[in-house]
Amino acid sequence: MPQSFRTVLLWFGVLYLARPCHAHDTGLSTTDLKFGTNSLNAEIVFAKADMALALSHLLPSPPDIKRDGAVGPEELTSALERVRKAAEECLVVEFDGRTLRPTPPRFVLDEKDNFHLELTYPGDRPGDLRIRFAWFEHLPATHMHFLTVHDVDETPLGNKMLKPGDNTLALTLPAPGLRREGSPKVQPRVSTFTDFLKLGVEHIWTGYDHILFLLALLIVCRDFKSALQVVTFFTVAHSITLAFATLNLVSVSSRVTEPAIAASIVYVGVENFVRREGPKGRWLITFLFGLIHGLGFASVLRDLGVASSTTGVAVPLVAFNLGVEMGQIVIAAILLPIIWKLQSWKAFLQWGVPACSAAVTAAGGYWLVQRVFFV
Repeated sequence: MPQSFRTVLLWFGVLYLARPCHAHDTGLSTTDLKFGTNSLNAEIVFAKADMALALSHLLPSPPDIKRDGAVGPEELTSALERVRKAAEECLVVEFDGRTLRPTPPRFVLDEKDNFHLELTYPGDRPGDLRIRFAWFEHLPATHMHFLTVHDVDETPLGNKMLKPGDNTLALTLPAPGLRREGSPKVQPRVSTFTDFLKLGVEHIWTGYDHILFLLALLIVCRDFKSALQVVTFFTVAHSITLAFATLNLVSVSSRVTEPAIAASIVYVGVENFVRREGPKGRWLITFLFGLIHGLGFASVLRDLGVASSTTGVAVPLVAFNLGVEMGQIVIAAILLPIIWKLQSWKAFLQWGVPACSAAVTAAGGYWLVQRVFFV
């Protein structure tokens, strides 16, 4: 009963009390499956916001907690069963056309506020494996789910980026006895580069904190040269972070990077007030803060377990960050002509730039307070 009590309170606490700590969500969850001796083990990872949204649809009401904070045995048992049933229905696994029922799920909340569902599907290794992700109807329409399958010896068997209109991975598996030393290994299905590229573009386009940071940088650029410096050094900084993350040379928690990103927005907004003639040497601060923003981009996939996928971390991370850079260039290409047109008006330079900088600073300050004190 104590363990059940903690489990229910954990899930419903997140569902009803969780506060957003990011200005945008990834829109991605992952499943890593690995064959055991007589089973298939699944680890499903959700970001906190995605799990809260899914559970709000699956479990519309919390257990009836009395004013003294106690939960009755009947309410506790009922809530626990609802949580377990919802978790067991997340994946539909078929071995040779036969649907398997998992053992009771295990729930884990990691240090990065991601939720892990651990399920085991007992059964002999099949010839045909079919897996369907069944929670799309409880998540945003743009949500994607990256699913990977490993053999007992960690050999990659396949992977696929699942979407609402294509939510199933089907594989024909080789018999384990046919793979001996020297024989060719099964090649994973690597068809996810464009999916992660698209995810990166969407991430920056819905990343309002990153967009505001870029706006604050560009709004005081008076010519093409200064704008090119800002965009170039921001991009170079991201590329360095990408290389370090891909090589596993650096890994910084989102609890650090997210407040730092918000602080960078506040700094640039305030600097626009103090040095309204156009800050000199802004390329340096752009580069330094670009490293921080890049760490935020890199941590998105690592925090969700993509590094353990069958393609390794390189393909998803490179594709995702290339998408971020492409999206950033598009944003700059749209903003700069508008900014330069507005700068031809004296009133905008006198009042518009300070007003925009004030709005950016206020937004950055809000995110900073939110991410430091309400995580």
